[in-house]
This record gives sequence, C-alpha cells and structure tokens, in this order.
Amino acid sequence: MPQYIVEHEYKVPLTDELHNEDSKRADPSLQQHGVTWIATYLAVDRLKMLCEFEAESQEHIRDALRSAEVAFVRVWPAIKYTR
Repeated sequence: MPQYIVEHEYKVPLTDELHNEDSKRADPSLQQHGVTWIATYLAVDRLKMLCEFEAESQEHIRDALRSAEVAFVRVWPAIKYTR
C-alpha cells in the first residue's frame, strides 16, 4: 500500500489535549476512508508535526482529515528508506 506524509503546522505549540481531540475525531474518519496511521513525529517546539499513513491515494487522506475537521498543510507521497 502506498505511503504518505501529512504535514501539520501550528501557530502556538500543540498541546496533548488538542492532539488527543484531533485524534479522537480523525480515527473513525481515517478508518472510513481506508487510511491506516503508521507513525507521528512532533517537533520539540511542538509547532510542526509529520504523520505517516498508508492509503490508496492522497485524496483518501485529505478527504478523511477534512471530514474530521483536522487541519493540515500538505500531503505528499513517501518511500520508506532503510539501510
């Protein structure tokens, strides 16, 4: 299944409470659109976050996040690189 990265940016540092609220809204929508969450990486300053997903297309992810009212900057295809 193709992999994608979703970029999130925040004007104020992301709190655990806001992250939990967004996740709670997003989880059912992601499942409904056939999107699987893989991992999340949060910058130390909590102003940027990258999330890794598997999905049939970028549009599946965009539709799921918009449906859940979770803001994002962009979605881009990724290749997992390991050594």
